[in-house]
Amino acid sequence: MTENETPPTDATGTPPDAGVQDPPHPYDEQALARIKLSDAYREVAESALHGVATWYDKSRFTGEGSYVEEAARLLSRAEDVLRYAVIYERERHSSWEDIGGALGVTRQTAHERFADVVARWRAPLDNPERYRPDGTPDDDRIPYGVRYADGQFPPRPEYGTAEHTAKDLEKWLKQRTVPGDSWAGEEHPVTGALTRNSTATMLMRLSDVSRRLLDEQMVPDPRAEAAMCERRVALYERMIREGGVVPADVHKWIARDRARAAELRATPGTGVPWPADDPDRTPEQKGQDQ
Repeated sequence: MTENETPPTDATGTPPDAGVQDPPHPYDEQALARIKLSDAYREVAESALHGVATWYDKSRFTGEGSYVEEAARLLSRAEDVLRYAVIYERERHSSWEDIGGALGVTRQTAHERFADVVARWRAPLDNPERYRPDGTPDDDRIPYGVRYADGQFPPRPEYGTAEHTAKDLEKWLKQRTVPGDSWAGEEHPVTGALTRNSTATMLMRLSDVSRRLLDEQMVPDPRAEAAMCERRVALYERMIREGGVVPADVHKWIARDRARAAELRATPGTGVPWPADDPDRTPEQKGQDQ
């Protein structure tokens, strides 16, 4: 694949849609792991803070062994922090030797203790039950609070998404920040360092969706295939707007995908509206006319 040193432009010398304000791409998987680690730290902090107060010591709700029980819960939450710390280190490409050294154990011991934890984290990301239209994985095994934003298969709203959790953590931390804290002057102490997918990465994710669609369906749904073509066009155009190095044939690819999408949309039964009085139309088909 050849590349230009300067981004393609239109006849006026201006990149297409140069004034468009693109929304941020979804957080990448390293950021998802960091969000979950931050959330685990918050759980420990809130649990520990609860144990500092003594006002309820003489309460009838304080039974024999209740303090040991609370301390045990705190230890369990601290173990969650350690597990997500290891997951985050692996997402940052830290070696098992580095992780073992931090724990004071051998590489082999660290691997034996945490390899399954990391594998369970990666499984729904590497081979999800389904993909969202933007190419991000969607799977019930992805921990609530670090799932991607709403799409064709939105997560349960009561648990939020990665975007919601990151913003909530930021608000929580700011409410408890004092002038002496190292992050006190930061506008975004939680979200400021979280990494997002690039446009190139989102294009690669879309390729995964395309392969999955072909693998699972002998004859892919024309509407789904058209949506992927349109999504690719949007990403190619965004790549041009971003002003980086782009493939030399990008305009050819855009024209090809636009033509393919139009062809697929015109496929009978998908792009052509059903007659309004057709008694065999399903509620879903009727909704597609809106």
